[in-house]
Amino acid sequence: MLTGTNLTYTKAYNFRIVFETIRLHGPISRADIARRTNLTAQTVSNIVNRLLERKFVKEGRKLQKKRGAPSTTLEVNPSGAYSVGLDFNRDHLTGILVDLAGAVKTKIFYEIDSPSPKKGIELMVSTINQLTSSDEVKSAYFCGVGIGLPGPLEINKNNEVSNTINPKAFPKWKHVPVGDLLAEHVDSPIFIENNASAATIGERWYGAGKNISNFVYAFFGAGLGGGLVLNGNLYEGHNQNAGEFGYFPFLSDKSPLSYSEQPHIGEHFNLNELYGWLREDDIIVNRPEDLGNLFLEKNKRFMEWLDLAKRYLASAFMFTEYLIDIEVIILGGRLPHVIIEDIAKDIPELISELRSEVKTSGPRFVCGTAGVDAAALGAAILPMFDLFSVTKDVLLKNGTN
Repeated sequence: MLTGTNLTYTKAYNFRIVFETIRLHGPISRADIARRTNLTAQTVSNIVNRLLERKFVKEGRKLQKKRGAPSTTLEVNPSGAYSVGLDFNRDHLTGILVDLAGAVKTKIFYEIDSPSPKKGIELMVSTINQLTSSDEVKSAYFCGVGIGLPGPLEINKNNEVSNTINPKAFPKWKHVPVGDLLAEHVDSPIFIENNASAATIGERWYGAGKNISNFVYAFFGAGLGGGLVLNGNLYEGHNQNAGEFGYFPFLSDKSPLSYSEQPHIGEHFNLNELYGWLREDDIIVNRPEDLGNLFLEKNKRFMEWLDLAKRYLASAFMFTEYLIDIEVIILGGRLPHVIIEDIAKDIPELISELRSEVKTSGPRFVCGTAGVDAAALGAAILPMFDLFSVTKDVLLKNGTN
């Protein structure tokens, strides 16, 4: 249950509690909000009036009670606010515009090939301008722009990417101040996140993790990443890179796709390397959708890759299981859903083969529902998350909503 407080210094926190309760449980009456949050009716009424005034929520149908006058329900107003999310990686840029209900209103997709910072920033700015050009967006509250970039990242206090820790994967972008460069052209708040963590937030707010307080999210992007949600909040770790499964070393023989001096399982999920490995057998693929066709055909070489992928993931998830005893592991990202479903089906048995006999049960595996645009959706949520999310950090902030 989302529980508020009536202390005066928690005004911003209560604002978020009420909005989140409406978002998760709407249509809902004011009285039901008060019951769910333990806030007074007067506090709820005051916050609801502010939400209505700012058009973040709207009144819906009336509920007839057994006694007295009917009560008016409240729900999120989709057109009350918008934000933009960019998912940028070596091989693609996806840009989406989402409304306050998390619906994708517009999508722009580019296939790219490791562009320079200058070209990459120009493409991001152009995409943002296209997505925000409509009168509908200009007349509404615009929360800002969220950007998901390949991790691991170091993001300094000024919200700048100060270093890409894996320069071999993205060599031209080391020490590039993405936030500063975009701010020269974009007059809106800019939020930067590891794209796997951004995708985790997307699943938490509008996907399979919407009603799950504790879960691990495995993200299949250009490689393998992930995120961790504890008590409803993204846990980022000391350097904001918690959940980077891809850097786990191999416990057995390394992948045939491995290329580094320090082999790690993420190399097996590098899509460009996978495409090249398949081409060695005259199998031509250029995008994730093509992998779905190979799976349906039960292509021998691709199924060899998939069997290895499951075993590498089983090892990583077994460590995760013993370390944090998580209830749910959500699988999602750019791999076709049919492949993710197959992985989710087979992983539990593979883990059971590795698990100590003392422990007989493990996490439940769930397919993500945010789809191939999970990272872009999560990035778009970042500005809204900053404005509306219920976190204890809000209690320490000076500003109020």
